[in-house]
Amino acid sequence: MSFMFLSLAILELANQQAGCPKNENGAYTKCGNTVYGLQPSSMLALMAMIGGIATSLFMPYAGAVVDYSDRRRGFGKVCATLLVLVNFVQIFIFESTWFAMTILQAVVASAAFMANAMVLWSYVSAPNDHVLHGITASGRNWEVLGMFIYFIIVGAVQFASGWDSVTLARFSQALASFAGGVSLFLAYKRYPAVKAVKKLEEGKSLWIAGIGELFHTAVNLGKTEPGAQRYLLAVSFLAGAVGSFTTLVITYLSEAIQMSSTGIIIFILINMATQPIGVLIHRTAARRVGHKKNYLMVISFFVILTAFFIGFIAGPDQINWTYLFSVLYGVAYGWYYPSSNGFFVSLVPEEMVTELWGFNMFASVILSWVPPLIFTTLNETTGNLRLGIIGILAFLLVGFGIVLFIPEKKSDAAEDDDEEKGSVETPPPAEADGDDKGLQDVVVE
Repeated sequence: MSFMFLSLAILELANQQAGCPKNENGAYTKCGNTVYGLQPSSMLALMAMIGGIATSLFMPYAGAVVDYSDRRRGFGKVCATLLVLVNFVQIFIFESTWFAMTILQAVVASAAFMANAMVLWSYVSAPNDHVLHGITASGRNWEVLGMFIYFIIVGAVQFASGWDSVTLARFSQALASFAGGVSLFLAYKRYPAVKAVKKLEEGKSLWIAGIGELFHTAVNLGKTEPGAQRYLLAVSFLAGAVGSFTTLVITYLSEAIQMSSTGIIIFILINMATQPIGVLIHRTAARRVGHKKNYLMVISFFVILTAFFIGFIAGPDQINWTYLFSVLYGVAYGWYYPSSNGFFVSLVPEEMVTELWGFNMFASVILSWVPPLIFTTLNETTGNLRLGIIGILAFLLVGFGIVLFIPEKKSDAAEDDDEEKGSVETPPPAEADGDDKGLQDVVVE
């Protein structure tokens, strides 16, 4: 969540360096000036694009370390340390350092975040997919609660202090570094060392082994589990769209709608507060219509919502209406993530669920850089931010089309009953048994 506040600081510093003036609401107006060859409004999209590419390239190596080496825990500790340190360094963001900080955050922090998540989730073990589904559902609720508490603290400090976006970002980075550092330290103290679950061929690098593993898994899934293969293809587009919207909407609200940083904080706060409504909708819908129809319903909701957002939220006159969309997008996010995970679990054989979560992670980031690239290109060539968001809508539609052709594999009633029970105890991971390979409740926040 600290990235939300850091994003506002980056936009402010980019506009300052470009020499763009502020309006009466305290938001920067689009003045046509550039900074480092780009418009200030392209900076966050550029950051998301670079981060997506860096993460996509690093994930095969991270997956290979988890599978082919005895250094899983040590690798996780290194990634966690990098993640905390890079976020701590952001405390020193100023007009003279912001661009270097942006690149550092995009490349190192993004890749370290996802690699660390892969290591952490590889320690999750469950006796069956029903229990696993309960873990992902309750995990999502705890995750949202943690982000919400963090956001309330930083938001309260902002309203009480009246700090500008840059000073607030420094505080939020300090808080995130402390809370994240302590949490990750305590987490890794609980995890045991794990032996390699696969043998690395002599002379082959870990990165090449990771790429090969992804290729063979994708090919074999097409033969044995075509439904799961199609899901992973669909989630490449859907996760790319859903994750990109979080970053791009901050730019859109700031630059096109001329919303102040305080208004954007309120927008995000409303969005987070309404996500539990989406979780409840997911539980009810999945139980009554099954996971595939539930998944199609939430994708349809995202498509319609985004189309209306692009069509109706065009300028400062619609600022008040954006808060309604904040509520609706909160519902959509709360609904999307558990429905996506639930559908995935229903498609994959029990013995392959944990093994394929690592592939699910990779699929969720492999195309995450494309919507920001489309946004940046259209923004730079046309200057139209609304047009730039169309890439998100296109990705959602492609994902929806792929999901239509995924066959449902089994009844999900038992899973949904289990999900209603909430949190479950996680049994200790098996030592090097090949079944603790990767689990992620996909989150691109």
